[in-house]
Amino acid sequence: MKKGRNRSDFHKPDQSLPRSKILRGRRNFERLFEKSTVLKSDTLQLRFRYYQDPSEGCLIGFIAPKKKIKSAVKRNRVKRLLREVYRTNQQYLNDLFSKENFGLHGVFIAQRETDYHQIKEEMIPLLKTLREQLITLLNKQSCKEPGGSSGMKMNTESKQN
Repeated sequence: MKKGRNRSDFHKPDQSLPRSKILRGRRNFERLFEKSTVLKSDTLQLRFRYYQDPSEGCLIGFIAPKKKIKSAVKRNRVKRLLREVYRTNQQYLNDLFSKENFGLHGVFIAQRETDYHQIKEEMIPLLKTLREQLITLLNKQSCKEPGGSSGMKMNTESKQN
């Protein structure tokens, strides 16, 4: 259903989270996990990877590991809650993507079963920290561009075999 101009919520920002903005596919997750920056809280972990190519887009995934949360019903509930909290708080990142030309893949990983309020309390500071790191990275990149090579140096984890 299209959003009509006569609706009362016409001027509210779009808080939808379409499937096209959710990280999917084995290859995308493998690329993310082989080299990513990690931010942690008590019950959540945020892994993200910055791409200079804007065609990568801003994609966010949600994981509830079977080793930490045994029941499939509980895992599905935690992932639903993660998606909902991100959907309602994605404004922390949206303005960066409307202005800048870069891509970002990220994933929120639940460390244990938790409720909506706990997830919200922990996800918002992670999103704010991510925003600060992206702004710092973009400022460094814009300073390096006239000189030629622009590299990214952040606390990253690489998969070691």
